[in-house]
Amino acid sequence: IVQIHLKEGKFHQVKKMFEAVGLQVDKLSRTQFGHLNLTGLRPGEARRLNKKEVSQLHNLAVTKK
Repeated sequence: IVQIHLKEGKFHQVKKMFEAVGLQVDKLSRTQFGHLNLTGLRPGEARRLNKKEVSQLHNLAVTKK
C-alpha cells in the first residue's frame, strides 16, 4: 500500500502519477477536504456541519476564486 498526501489534486493527478511508473489505481479515498476530515465516521455515515465548519468552507470557496 502506497500513501501519497497531496495538498491539492486536480484532473486525476494521482492516477496519472501512478500510471507514469506503470501502476494502476483501482480506488481513491478523499479523507480530508479543507478543515473537514472523516475522523469518527464509518463508511457511508454523515453528520451535520457546525457553524464554524460552514464558515470555513465558505471562506475556502471565496479564496479559491
